[in-house]
Amino acid sequence: MTWLYQYEIASCVAQIDSDSEACHQDMQKFLCLYEAVEGCVADLIFSVRKLDDGYRFVFVSSDGHEEVLWESKDAREITAALEIHLYSKLVQWLDKNNIVSIHSSVLNINDKAIMFAGVSGAGKSSICTAGLLDGAAYLSDEFTLLDKHGFVFPFPRPMQWERPTHPAFDRTNIEASGLIQANYFDFPAATGGTARCHLWHPKYIQREALPLKFVVLHQYQADLNGVQCVEIPRHEALMDLPEHLHVQHGLAKDLPRLNQRIDTSCKFYRLNFSDVHQAWQIIKKQVLMDA
Repeated sequence: MTWLYQYEIASCVAQIDSDSEACHQDMQKFLCLYEAVEGCVADLIFSVRKLDDGYRFVFVSSDGHEEVLWESKDAREITAALEIHLYSKLVQWLDKNNIVSIHSSVLNINDKAIMFAGVSGAGKSSICTAGLLDGAAYLSDEFTLLDKHGFVFPFPRPMQWERPTHPAFDRTNIEASGLIQANYFDFPAATGGTARCHLWHPKYIQREALPLKFVVLHQYQADLNGVQCVEIPRHEALMDLPEHLHVQHGLAKDLPRLNQRIDTSCKFYRLNFSDVHQAWQIIKKQVLMDA
């Protein structure tokens, strides 16, 4: 075996091994923020195999059965497949082991987790970026992993934007801050040629689980004048949250599950904004004043 990595995310140990160096450097761009462990019994095992004319990417189940996830002559496609299938398999495993995954970003402010939940395009990554540039520690911009005791585990996947520039922040200022490091991954485009995925690695990674104390349900609205941020009742927020679960079991199960996990001291807010800079200042003033 040429290389092997083990990473722990929440209570799950994921292992990636290979008999080839082909994907090593590219995969590290996606894996470098996770907490590495050694000598553990892996819960999820992924393996890259060298073929005569390319590569095969497989998932090895606990009984040794191999599921072929992807085959390609281009090693870069294998790296892209790892990112997709690692998230999918991990979320499924966590759900079976009583940890729910919420489609949201989450930051550490004063040792308390603040979660930002919204549909795609609602501005999660932009709000997350604003917090990171203000010194917050990073848990995730996509996955809030909530256990039965109301604690959030880090899932620090690299932040990703389709273009080299951020829609709300100047790239030069981001890099000059030293708080978020730029990287990229090139992969074959479906139409031919090469496409580039821009990766961003936050400097401060939260490693320990934190209690969830603030939930912000937000929506970017381009035509909105100013920022609207109001505290909302617990029941109103809980009715919205099930739609953001990565694995949904139906409202009758998901609603009580979330209600039992989120501590009664947690505060809920609804945020609508057109300018993420203004939004973050309102969050600091209104939401985090007691954090």
